Amino acid sequence: MSYEDLDPLFHPRSIALVGITTTNPEHWTRTFLDSLLEFKFKGQIYLVNPKGGEIKGLKVYPSLKDIPGTVDYVIGLVPAPLAPQLVKESATKGAKAIHFCTAGFSETGEEERINLEKELTRLAQEEGIRIIGPNCMGLYCPKSNFSFAPDFPKESGTVGYISQSGGNSIALVKQAKWRGVRFSKVISYGNACDLNESDFLEYLTDDPETKIIAVYIEGVKDGKRFRQVLERAAKEKPVVLLKGGITEGGTRAVAGHTGALAGSEVIWDSLCRQLGVIRVYSLGEIIDVLVTLLFLPHLKGGNVALVGLGGGASVLITDECERRGLKVPPLPQELKERIQRLIPEAGNIFRNPVDYSQTAMEAEKLARVIEVLSQWEEIDFLIGFLRPGQAPGIRRTQFPQIMEALLEASKAASKPIAIIIEPDISPGGAEGTVSFIQKFVSAGLPVYHSFASAANAISLSLRYNKLRR
Repeated sequence: MSYEDLDPLFHPRSIALVGITTTNPEHWTRTFLDSLLEFKFKGQIYLVNPKGGEIKGLKVYPSLKDIPGTVDYVIGLVPAPLAPQLVKESATKGAKAIHFCTAGFSETGEEERINLEKELTRLAQEEGIRIIGPNCMGLYCPKSNFSFAPDFPKESGTVGYISQSGGNSIALVKQAKWRGVRFSKVISYGNACDLNESDFLEYLTDDPETKIIAVYIEGVKDGKRFRQVLERAAKEKPVVLLKGGITEGGTRAVAGHTGALAGSEVIWDSLCRQLGVIRVYSLGEIIDVLVTLLFLPHLKGGNVALVGLGGGASVLITDECERRGLKVPPLPQELKERIQRLIPEAGNIFRNPVDYSQTAMEAEKLARVIEVLSQWEEIDFLIGFLRPGQAPGIRRTQFPQIMEALLEASKAASKPIAIIIEPDISPGGAEGTVSFIQKFVSAGLPVYHSFASAANAISLSLRYNKLRR
C-alpha cells in the first residue's frame, strides 16, 4: 500500500455506521456517532439499522443499499457472523474501507471464528475493499474532524500513533493531551486481518504531517517486511515503540486479545537497538518520551542544574538523574556567591541541586537565580521541581504562589528547562495541582510527574539524539 492509497481513508467524505443501536443512547455503538457529532464531521453521516427511525435528527436507513449515492467509509458495528455480508454490501456502495469494531474473530482461538476472519480477508481482496480490524477502534484524524472518542483533542499535532489495542489508543491520547501532546493520526487496528502494522507504519513514515511515530504492538503479520518498514521509519523520524506481551503471561494475554503471536523479548530488544528505535515499557513512558521529543528537542548534552524545594527531594532527584546517565555537576564557587547575593543562605542550599525553600514565593529573586544558572556554561539544561503534597500546614496554601513564581521564572530561562510537579492526590489538593500543571503545559514547557520518569525520558531522548548525530 502506497501513501496515496491509504491517505483517503483518513479524509472520508461520507461515513456509514452500520449496526448502530436505535434504542439505548448509552450503548457502545453510539460512541462513534457521538464522536463524529462532537467533532462536527463535515461530510455525510449515514446510520443503518433494520429498525429504521431517527437518531439525533439523522435518518436511520434499514440497510446500506437504501443510502442514496456512494459511501466512502463504513464503520461495522454488526455481530461477527454478519461481517462477510457487510463487506459485499459496502463494495456495492463504492466504499474504500470498512473499519470493524466488532470482536469475536481469531482472538477467541476458536476454529470457526478464525475461519470467519479468513473469509473477511478473502472477500476484501475479492471486492477490492480494505479492512481495518476487526476488533479495534479505527481511525482518529483531527484535521478531518474524524474521531472515535468524543473527548479527544480537536487540534491537530505532529505525533502519529499506531496501536494494536483500542483501549491503549484511547488511554494514551487522553493522558497525553494533558501534557500538551497533539496527534496527526491515530490508528487502532486490532486483529489486522487485512491492513496491518507494516501498512500503517509505512504510511506514517511518508505522512508529511507526522514528525514523530509512536507504536504499541502485540505481534506482526510478516516479520521480514515489518523489519524493513521499521528500519526505514527509524531513519526518517523518531520512533517510540512499546511491545506488549513480553512475559509468559503477557504472551497468553496477547493471544486472547488480538490473536497475535507475541515473539521473543530478546529479538525485540535487539531489533530496537539495531535500528535506533526508542524502546519503552509502558504507556506512561511513551508519553514522557513524546513530551521530551516535542518540548526538549535539541539538548546538546546531559549536564543539568536542578532547582526546587526540599532537601530530601534534592537528594532523590539527583540520584534519579545520575542513575540514568545524566550529570549533576557541583555549583562553582563564583556562581554560588552570585546566588548568595540574591537570596539568603539560611534555609536554602546552593550546591546543585539548588534548594530555594525559604524564598520560594519571591518570583523575581527566583527568576534571577534561574538566569544565573542558565549562564553556567557547564550545563545543558535545567530542571525545576515541586512536590505540593509534601508541604505541611499553612505552606500548602502558599503553593499556588510558589508554582506561579516557578512558572514566571521558567519562561525567562535562557536554556531549556523541564518541570517536575509530583501531583498532590490529597482531597482538595489534586484540583489545584492539575490547574497549575496546565499553566506550565500551556506555556510550552515539558512537564513530568515524577523524578524517575523525567530522568528516564530525558536520558532516552539524549541517547537517541547522540545516535542520530
